[in-house]
Amino acid sequence: MQRSLSRVLPLRTAVSTSAGLASAAVNFLAAVEVAEYAGGQSAWLAIVIAGCLIVFAGANFAELNGLFPSAAAIRVWIRRGVNDQISMVSSFVYLLTVVFVIAADAFVLGHTFSRAVPAVPALFWIVVLLALVAWSNSRGIKVAGSVQDANAFVLLGTLTLFSAIVLWRSPHLGQYRYFQLGHHWFEAIALGIFIFVGFEWVTPLAEEFQDFRAIPKGMFMALGLIAIAFGLFSLALTVAYPHSAALRHSLIPQLLVGMRALGPVGFWWMTVVTLTTAMTTFNGGLLSASRFLYALARERILPTWFSRLNKRLVPENALLALAVISLGLAVVVYVTGQYLFLINAGAGVESLMYALSSILVISLRRREPQRVRPFHVLGYPVVPAIMSLLFLGLGVEALLTPTGRSGFPWAMAFFLLLLCATISYVRWAVPRLKARSRRGTSMTTPS
Repeated sequence: MQRSLSRVLPLRTAVSTSAGLASAAVNFLAAVEVAEYAGGQSAWLAIVIAGCLIVFAGANFAELNGLFPSAAAIRVWIRRGVNDQISMVSSFVYLLTVVFVIAADAFVLGHTFSRAVPAVPALFWIVVLLALVAWSNSRGIKVAGSVQDANAFVLLGTLTLFSAIVLWRSPHLGQYRYFQLGHHWFEAIALGIFIFVGFEWVTPLAEEFQDFRAIPKGMFMALGLIAIAFGLFSLALTVAYPHSAALRHSLIPQLLVGMRALGPVGFWWMTVVTLTTAMTTFNGGLLSASRFLYALARERILPTWFSRLNKRLVPENALLALAVISLGLAVVVYVTGQYLFLINAGAGVESLMYALSSILVISLRRREPQRVRPFHVLGYPVVPAIMSLLFLGLGVEALLTPTGRSGFPWAMAFFLLLLCATISYVRWAVPRLKARSRRGTSMTTPS
């Protein structure tokens, strides 16, 4: 008898998973960039505007999730809205963005703890946290969900409280211009979108929620919490450092803000906050991506080894494989220091997926108009069409953003290389896997 995933997750875990996946430690670096392009204290405004745009992408995912709630998520949506080949290629590229975010987050985490606890090697913290998260995930969906709930709500609550205290203690709040974006306002908003990247990765858990309709509610609640927490933090950052260029080359801006604003208490406070960001990103990333990997293997487009469930109904092989790959890439990124192109590639792929989600809403409304939709996108078809063009432009801009002294867009090169690799896999490996599966089925079927 084929076992399936367990439907036990409540609404709060939809909120914590959506918010936690987006609340990565690299967001602190992104907040500095947003402040630079926004022109100072209006960085919060750029983040809020970006959050409003992301709500439209969230509406797309809410409608698609209600239409086809599945661990395969976007794989199913693209297959039915476009075609099978594009669906497979997109799914593999999309899956790897989670690994990119985990690796980039591990880089920031390592530098944070190198500064806070210099006696302990940074790689030790990365290995221990990834191992701890993988172990807690293997204990069952309830344990992993509880870990996500605890860390995500502590993160958002303490970051909001920290920022409020910093602003309350500042004697110069009245002298700044908070509602005037600078000349580079479009770039500021584009970078602000990165703060929310990953919120939709809760959708592969659709088969494990008590009610899959909790996912849209959780996503929208999470977007509001992220906007509040990181909007306030960006404001606190620009008040503590009116000239944010001073933080441009720092890998630990949150610790510097904490030290300047609240002294040693602020430094250690932000160290703990950074730890919770890593826990939510590692835990949420492995939690969601392992289910997506499991769903792909269930369709025989990956080896069936990834689809095996342990006695707690966890796709343990998929989980362990992702943990090992994430750790390997995290170590490479930490040793080489090449993390910016991963951030740009991740942001670019996510923005392209947001554009694609709008196209899928339009396509599936036309192809399957009679299918029940628990959630409907407002302003159809005009709003989804506009959002598809907007996110397409933002995605291309992110991929073309130069990194390093050479000014070369390594993110685009990396994306194209990844695209070629996945196309080759879909073209050559998938047919062999399916043929092998068919042969195995025919051999076990009695004549």
